[in-house]
Amino acid sequence: MAIVVSTNFEPAMNQYETLQAMGEQAYARSAALGGTNAPDAFRVVDIGAGRGAAEYSPVFADLATHYVGVDLDDDILNNPWVDEQVHSSAEDFARSHQRAVADGTAEPFDLATAIYVWEHHREPVKLLRAIHAVLGDDGQAILITPNGLHPFGLASKALAKLDLTDAVLRRLRPDEIDDYHFHVEATRNTIWGVRKCAGEAGFAGVDIDLHDDPGVFQPYLPERWRGLPVAYSKAIAATRLRALSGTLIITLQKGESSSAGWRKPTIQL
Repeated sequence: MAIVVSTNFEPAMNQYETLQAMGEQAYARSAALGGTNAPDAFRVVDIGAGRGAAEYSPVFADLATHYVGVDLDDDILNNPWVDEQVHSSAEDFARSHQRAVADGTAEPFDLATAIYVWEHHREPVKLLRAIHAVLGDDGQAILITPNGLHPFGLASKALAKLDLTDAVLRRLRPDEIDDYHFHVEATRNTIWGVRKCAGEAGFAGVDIDLHDDPGVFQPYLPERWRGLPVAYSKAIAATRLRALSGTLIITLQKGESSSAGWRKPTIQL
């Protein structure tokens, strides 16, 4: 299937505001496909949901008629926003969900989210295939991942290969290292990697918003260096080197009909 890529640089909108807007658009689109102002059912699954996040979980909990959280980590059992907590890998969940759909005890999902999950998978195509498998024919997925071409992404991958991630984070963010940190793989998380992985997983379209919010990266730096992300963001905005932005916000479309109403596909680098 053809893969459509549209990239946009929106420095004025943070990643979670964009995520919320995308969720609301997916809800409205689901309603429109049913010819109503609100969908009869809007089923959402959050892959790698963990304990949830106040920045976006309440929005999807309000939109969804059934909200499922999936995660291998025990934190999923403490997620207060989802209707159903599934302690499982994405791949195992996809297999069990497909069996449930086949025997009529479950329905496909209208929307899947995976927020900062891609970079933890050694084989992201397997993650995308699992997401593809649980979606309905007109389903969509929204993912957020660091851009592997941004200095933060490059440093994360290098530290992971050298097995130095924990040591460095323990110095920079000691309060979080034992509480909320998972191994980073940072595989194929670039515009071109996402496009290829989406095609291999069977998606019909991929839309990528490029964001560069200095506030995402400043907490990882010593106080005297926290101006660097701001300078970097201004530099890539001025030079239009958008492919080097810090964060990829990805929308995947499962079916060909899902592309109706998209922005005109362009590639702006």
